[in-house]
Amino acid sequence: MTNNRLNIGIFTCHIDNDYATEVCKGAEYAAKELDCNLIVFPGMFLNASFYDPANQLYDYQYNSIFYYAHPECLDALIISVGAISSLLSEKDMNSFLSHFDGIPILTLEEKLPGYPCIRTDNSRGMRDAIEHLIKEHKRKHICFVAGKDDNTDSNLRLKIYREVLSENGLSVEDRMIIHGDFAEYCQEETAQLLDVNPDADAIVFANDRMAIGGYAELKSRGIRIGETMSVIGFDDSPSSVNMDPPLTTVNINSCELGFRAVYAAVRLAQTGNMKSETLDSRLINRLSCCCHLCTESDLIDAGRHLLDLDIPDIIDILDGRLFGEIADSFYASKVMSAYNRILIDIVSVIKSDIDTEYPQNKIIDELKCILESDLTDFYSVQKTAYMFRELASIFSSCKLSAAKSLQFNRLNTTITNTISLFISNQLYNTIYENKMMGWSSIYITRDTLTYGEDLGKTYTSILHKLQGLNYEGAYIYTYDDPVRITDTGSWIVPKSVFLQAFFNPNNCQVLFGESRRVPSVEIFDNEYTYYDKRFTSVIVPIFTNEDHHGVFICNTDVAHFSSIYSTSLQLGAALKYMSLLREQNITQEQLRMSLNEIHEKNELLNHLSTSDELTGIYNRRGFMERVEYYINIPSNCGMKAILLFADMDSLKVVNDKFGHKDGDFALKNIANILSQSFGPHDVIGRIGGDEFVCFAFIDDSDYVTEVQRKIKDFSAELNATCGKPYFIEMSVGVTEFVCDGEQTIEDLLSQADTALYSNKRYKRMSILK
Repeated sequence: MTNNRLNIGIFTCHIDNDYATEVCKGAEYAAKELDCNLIVFPGMFLNASFYDPANQLYDYQYNSIFYYAHPECLDALIISVGAISSLLSEKDMNSFLSHFDGIPILTLEEKLPGYPCIRTDNSRGMRDAIEHLIKEHKRKHICFVAGKDDNTDSNLRLKIYREVLSENGLSVEDRMIIHGDFAEYCQEETAQLLDVNPDADAIVFANDRMAIGGYAELKSRGIRIGETMSVIGFDDSPSSVNMDPPLTTVNINSCELGFRAVYAAVRLAQTGNMKSETLDSRLINRLSCCCHLCTESDLIDAGRHLLDLDIPDIIDILDGRLFGEIADSFYASKVMSAYNRILIDIVSVIKSDIDTEYPQNKIIDELKCILESDLTDFYSVQKTAYMFRELASIFSSCKLSAAKSLQFNRLNTTITNTISLFISNQLYNTIYENKMMGWSSIYITRDTLTYGEDLGKTYTSILHKLQGLNYEGAYIYTYDDPVRITDTGSWIVPKSVFLQAFFNPNNCQVLFGESRRVPSVEIFDNEYTYYDKRFTSVIVPIFTNEDHHGVFICNTDVAHFSSIYSTSLQLGAALKYMSLLREQNITQEQLRMSLNEIHEKNELLNHLSTSDELTGIYNRRGFMERVEYYINIPSNCGMKAILLFADMDSLKVVNDKFGHKDGDFALKNIANILSQSFGPHDVIGRIGGDEFVCFAFIDDSDYVTEVQRKIKDFSAELNATCGKPYFIEMSVGVTEFVCDGEQTIEDLLSQADTALYSNKRYKRMSILK
């Protein structure tokens, strides 16, 4: 809880994704109504890098932020299961959820045992869409562009496609189906589909984004969408109504999911209980499927006319047609109430028996108020334009007098011009804002290069640029050193992080020394944060390639999410440069130390190698010299350290049964496991055929246990994935000591070796799997 308000967290996918943005819009709206805080954790698909390593090489970094969710900072957690875990089994997903024990959890899209859920029945909308093509438009050869073949949502939609065609006596052949990747870059897949289905008369896309690529290919072939070819999408993304022609699609209530999820999460936090809910998906007919704009005959039974009804009845009928797609949404009443004021003015003049002028100025003023309000966050300007297009079609089909028809057409032209001008200005403002945000982000890197080693000036400049990016507050947290995490994004968050710089409405400051240290569970609420009202926060990682530098937290609203990723990437470049400067200074210092050491050594040592040829780590000579230097240097006197002795289990068996090449493979992996388990500044060496030794300074009583756990975990991971018929494992022994200048490396090795042989009792009887 922060500022006496509940903190509701939400795990979702990349916030540049239309679906994630719509869910967050609804969630933020509910959070404002309930006066609670919303903290957004936008990751990526869990395990995505295993499925698409070429295109998602470092996307796993985004998933690291999930592990900052903690009972001390969240009162409830919403997890968009379908958005982040389509590539996980239920078992793996449950394992992931176990990291957040203690936080009341609500899932979206998919029901998992033990957790309440809010989801949409996607099958109904998809079924209605395909039946619409068959029954209303008499389509016989309907093709399907699915998502990835291992995606749960895609497979469900594909299953319904097969079922509906079969139920209606239409055959489904493999050539009628092709898989894309849920992105707009599927023009090539659409081309392949058309090449092998020259008589196709309809294409169903598993989401709207792929339909964009499909449109491009169809138009390049001169195929008229909505005439000779029916096209249907899925999701009702913001871009769907703006396509040409507007895309018939399935609304999955993504905004409504987010809205209801926050209400449910608050109930869950306050009472510990909530009931699962299932929303209906809905087919939205537009022009791409071969439907036409609505006319009077679509609304009124034969023999009756729309304008024969009373005004309230006409408005009710128009509401049902024009706003039916949002009828069940939380914002429906607000949208219809706003537009009904305009509709009443229009209908009143049309029905009037006298020659009455439209209150054009009043209508246009009301329209402008709507377009400039937050209603367009939910009912977009593009949907408004399409709605008035439908309204014009309805009234043009009514039997109006020539004078009233001309009068209405003039009003409609003015409305259309007003909307067009608003869209044009909106586009210009967006381009200008993006340009300014782009320059501000780029200047972060530029100023880092300019100020170099002056961290105070660098961070002050960064804060200045961030203040121009529509953030109400921003916080830059870093680690002692860049961290490298696993490809799943799974890791153990450090107990504390450094708050390097921040700003909020109350303060703007660059911190130094220990004052920067903040417990990880308090990154959203500590002595430097300031909240005089509810807030929406987003947390994203700061990284460059595999180096994870820290996290960036900004307080902003969903409307300004678009700048967050570019900002975090620029921060990553800035921190990488600062890290390189520090490493350069360390390297220069080490170089000076090495020159002094070399000066004291015999000339012969200049020609001796200190690294092991096979593994690349220190050899015996290199290890001994390095460790003796560390434990005897006066500046290290009194420091705690460990020596870990390890030897590989049954190297001889591997060499004898599988050959020395496999033996070398095993030794290299032993060295790799030790390197991963220790820090970058620790000393690791191979001092014999299968014997390895590691040295490290420690300041944590749990360090030895943590290292042994890492060795065990990395060994288990290697044996599970390397494909070898034998186990690659090691026995280890550890001795702890305090550097006082009295120890000898031989004595320490002997102590560690004794501990190792005690550990040997627990090795496997056989290394064969």
